[in-house]
Parts: sequence; C-alpha cells; structure tokens
Amino acid sequence: MRWIGVDPGGARVGIAICDEHERVAVPVEIAPASVALPAIRTIAAREGAGGIVIGLPLSLDGVERASAVAARKLGERVRRILDIPVEYEDERLSSRAVERTAGRAKPSDDLAAAFLLQQFIDRRRFEAAHAALGEA
Repeated sequence: MRWIGVDPGGARVGIAICDEHERVAVPVEIAPASVALPAIRTIAAREGAGGIVIGLPLSLDGVERASAVAARKLGERVRRILDIPVEYEDERLSSRAVERTAGRAKPSDDLAAAFLLQQFIDRRRFEAAHAALGEA
C-alpha cells in the first residue's frame, strides 16, 4: 500500500510518499501549512495512497504538547475528509537525523516527512517479519 508521510509544522508541511511495496519513502513537496489539507488530498488522489502517516512531535519525555495536539487535529481532519486510515509516528529527533543525513543545518520539511515515513514502513516490515516468525 502507498502511504503518504506528513511532517506538520506551523509554517510549512513536508510531504513524502512510499512505493506500493512499502520499501522506500521519497520526498514529494513542501506546502504552506495553510493549504496542507488540499495538498495532501491532491497527492493522495494522484498517487492512489491508501493511508497517511502524520509525524507526531512529542517532547523528549514523551509528552504531547501544543504541536502534537495540532498534528493530531490535522490527522483527524485528513481522516474525516479523505476517509482513509491515518497513523501517527513519533518524530522525536527526526530533524536532527535529517540534518546529519542531509548535511544541512536546517532540514527540508519534505526530507523530514520522508524520514518519518521510512521509519514507519521499516517498523511495519520488522513487525510483520517477527509476527510471521512467531506463527511458523
């Protein structure tokens, strides 16, 4: 299934997508936060996405503060309007990882979206492999 990854922010929203086999996530677009929902809807329709992964910016101690609440509100609007599954992925420290990987002081929002989506699909693949081993 193709998933769209969304790195929500106050000013900009990074958007990424994975291939239908859930192997590789790639950056797609950076949209102004004010038009995030229409951008996500357009990309979901164009790419035939079956689900959305919203980055959840938890604090280092795991508490959901204002930015995480805003991310969940975006996810609920996406779920209601697009009528497709919405998952949340912890994005703590993802910006630092993107900075190191990309060699930039300030990461691109679309790269952060690709990073969190890759983390999500890797975890799904890992969990599926372990579940299969448990059934064998």
